[in-house]
Amino acid sequence: MGDVPEQGREAIISASALEKYGYCPLSWWLSRDEDNLDNLELKNGEKAHEAVASDLGGIVQDESQAKVFESVVLWFAIAATLISIIGVSFMVEVEQDIGMIMGFIALIWILAACYFLYKAETMPKGASTLRYQRIILIFAIVAAVLGVNSVTLLSEFFQPKMAQILQAISLAWLIAACYFLYHTLKRAELAMFKRKKHKVRHDITYVDSQKKKPKLFISKKYKISGRPDFVLLVGNEHIPVELKTGRVPRGPLFSHIMQVAAYCILIEEEFGEPPSHGIIRYGQVENEVEYDHSLKELVLKKADEMREFIKAGAGVHRNHKKPGKCRHCSRRAICPEKLT
Repeated sequence: MGDVPEQGREAIISASALEKYGYCPLSWWLSRDEDNLDNLELKNGEKAHEAVASDLGGIVQDESQAKVFESVVLWFAIAATLISIIGVSFMVEVEQDIGMIMGFIALIWILAACYFLYKAETMPKGASTLRYQRIILIFAIVAAVLGVNSVTLLSEFFQPKMAQILQAISLAWLIAACYFLYHTLKRAELAMFKRKKHKVRHDITYVDSQKKKPKLFISKKYKISGRPDFVLLVGNEHIPVELKTGRVPRGPLFSHIMQVAAYCILIEEEFGEPPSHGIIRYGQVENEVEYDHSLKELVLKKADEMREFIKAGAGVHRNHKKPGKCRHCSRRAICPEKLT
């Protein structure tokens, strides 16, 4: 959630600055010199966010690598099938012991393929590999069956040595296919574990991270910027999600609503379609914030107020009389108007 420098009437206001302003205008004003603060609570929050970002980024990476492995397995299996078929055309009398050895090896790979098919069937629905597992494994099983038949049942053709070589190559390709299939399933299982841990069901199209700074969304029309914690693709909608650490309130806080609404504005301009809602997550508690015209106008109004204060260079004060709010404020140590 990187900020763009705020200066002048046309200052670009960040979503995180809007969140601070919604909490308390004076808290936001003091946070503009955030580098001078050494707040343990803020640092712990950043660490928690980065840990989640690492897991979410891992989901994207694991699922992406699983798809790559799926393609590799598919082509290995197809190649093994073709090589086996070619091997059939070269068959002639083959020694019994060679035929039995190759048959036993092929049988082992058939059983291995059946095991992976079982694994694929028992994985949670929605895993990215399920689209291809049945097809891939059917190819592998057919290739192995052809290998068995070509060295044990068909002996009416010619060039036995060539047939044996091709069948050995076919089995080597099957071994490679199963190797990559194993890694496909492993990556998919890691991604599913992380999805379950963070209760993420939909595709992730964007993840914010301090280590790997992703694209900063900027609305040129409304002069707002920000990086959502992550963005989900729900149907055809891009839904911004904001993660909050610490205590879990009874409902979403006003300041957090301002922040996620700002992300909705950014998503609307980025993709040309407004999201129906944004999401605020407090631990495992998820709150949907409906994004409509009135909420959008409220965010833009607050952003204009902030620009006026920036232009004036002063005049910002506390806007509440809640001691508890001051107690939980990360800038209370340097606040001249704190209540406690």
